[in-house]
Order: sequence, then C-alpha cells, then structure tokens
Amino acid sequence: MAEALRLAIFAHYDAEGRVRPYVIRHLAALREVCARTIFVSTSPVDGSRALLEPLVDEIRLRDNAGYDFGMWADAIAELPECDELVLTNSSVFGPLRSLSTLFAEMADRACDAWGITENYDHAWHLQSYFLVFRKSALASEAFRRFWKSVLPYRDKEQVIRAYEVGLSKFLVENGLELQALVPHARLWMTGASEWMRPLYRGLGNLTCLAPMQLLHHGMPYVKVELLRDNPARVDLRPVWRALDMAGYDRALVEFDRPTASSTRR
Repeated sequence: MAEALRLAIFAHYDAEGRVRPYVIRHLAALREVCARTIFVSTSPVDGSRALLEPLVDEIRLRDNAGYDFGMWADAIAELPECDELVLTNSSVFGPLRSLSTLFAEMADRACDAWGITENYDHAWHLQSYFLVFRKSALASEAFRRFWKSVLPYRDKEQVIRAYEVGLSKFLVENGLELQALVPHARLWMTGASEWMRPLYRGLGNLTCLAPMQLLHHGMPYVKVELLRDNPARVDLRPVWRALDMAGYDRALVEFDRPTASSTRR
C-alpha cells in the first residue's frame, strides 16, 4: 500500500518577531512525517529564513487577522491534493516522541479527522494546536465550506467560539467522525483525583490542568501557556522531569512574552 501523502500547515506567531529554536525543532519533526510543509506567520521572519528554508517548502506572511484560523484558511484555499492534512502551530513545545509513532497509533482509528486532546469549554471540540484531516474529510463539502467561511476576526474569544469550537461542531453536524488521541474518558477511567473529577467531566483545559496525565497517555506536546503562565497553578516539576526524560533540551523553552497575563492561544 502506498504511503499517504501528508501535508502540514504551520501557523506561527511571535510577539517579538522571532522564529524561536523550539519552533525550528517542531518543524524538523514535522519534516520527518510530512511530504510538504507550509509555514505561515504573522511575524517578520527575514532573519530566520536560512533556518526555515531547509525545513519548509513555502513561507507565507500575512496580517494577524483571524489568528491561526486565518493563516490556515489562506493556505487551505490553495492546498494541493493530498491524503492527509496536519494543522499545527507555535503554541506547543515538542514533540517529546516521534510523530511517526503518533500517526501509527491513530492509523487504526476509524475517523475522518483527529486531534490529540479534546475540550468541553463552550462545547465539545478538538483542540486546534494539532489537528489531522484524512482524505474523507478533505473531500467533504463541509470541510470546504468551513474554511471558505473563515472571517478575519481580531478578537481571540470570537475566534475560539466561531472557529476552534465551531470547526468540530460543524464537521460533526455534517456527518464526519472526529476523535481525540487522549479522550477525557480515558483519563477518567485511570483514576482522576477527587478534586479533579468535575474537571474531567467537562470543565477546563486539561493541557494546563492535567499535563502529566496527558503525557502519561501519549500526549507528545507541552503547551507553551502551561510553562509560561501556569494558569491552574499545577506543580510543574514533574513536567520538567518529563521533558528531561524525553531528551527535550530545556534551553528550547523560551517565551515571547514571559510576563504576559493573557495568552494568544
């Protein structure tokens, strides 16, 4: 059987206009599993082109309207034919393990699209830092209609409600099957602590509330927001140890806005 032709679109933003080493490492990992990568940024990248060009096939710059969904929509409008499409961004550190094993684990899952984690904030949805659409999804009218409908919103909350939540909702309503690598139910079944049980039932962002549980179940990334802001005030020492055990260089962990009280994603 021929190997699937997999493409990636990487949405990048940096408040200081830099392409940081952790982004370069992420792109290198994508290069191992994707035939083509399109890098879209709302930040100047001229000083980083020499680092980017061996790892990506196309560099696009655009205004920061619509956030990641605006960047992805622009590239999808001219997307070449492929079997799988990966949408990811610069909001995560990693991967902490080979992406080839991640795709191998998901290969037998019967679905049209998948992500790594799910979230019940506002409504059920796959979190958008890493999404994979298979050929059945790419060929669907619902997929095309959604991306043609993306507007250049400049309010983050509006983008989350209309597009991050809206994408999953719209695809499911149109008959597509979506799955998460690490569904909430798996965490629940393996023994959530009593104080976190209400969260596992559908409240809160588990990438910041339960990072070690997610890593234990195969999550290959750590959210930038977790290490930068730690909004749930979890103990980060086990997370740092997990990075060390995975061989992830701590020097790669740096932030564009280390004192920010709010996050872009």
